[in-house]
Amino acid sequence: MEQQCLPADMVLGEPTLDTAHGKTFAALVNTLALPEDQFMAAYGDVVDGIETDFRYEEQLMESFQCPDAALHRAQHARMLAGLHHAESALMQGDADPAHRALRALVDWLPFHIVTQDRHLLRMVRQGNGAAPVPAY
Repeated sequence: MEQQCLPADMVLGEPTLDTAHGKTFAALVNTLALPEDQFMAAYGDVVDGIETDFRYEEQLMESFQCPDAALHRAQHARMLAGLHHAESALMQGDADPAHRALRALVDWLPFHIVTQDRHLLRMVRQGNGAAPVPAY
């Protein structure tokens, strides 16, 4: 199960979010380990998976009045902007920005999960939103 790839402090105790985060984290680590020709082909799939994970969280926030939704969305948007910028360079043959973007995401994701996503889950559990449902 993918959530086992998550460090213990990143596990939120909500299977849907933990599974999505586990898939994302595993995809990042696995893609960074690929040979260059395979990395280039896999990068777009990783970005698609991250977008799906972020979209699910944003839909969850939309299900209730999440007070920190703007901040949470802004963090997603900044990370996605960097990933898309790097993808543009990758399509022109420069893989360095894509490698740096994924490494940055590996460093950023734990902080984002234990702050923004943990807060989101706490809000849901307090009855401020619908229970998480599988996004995949």
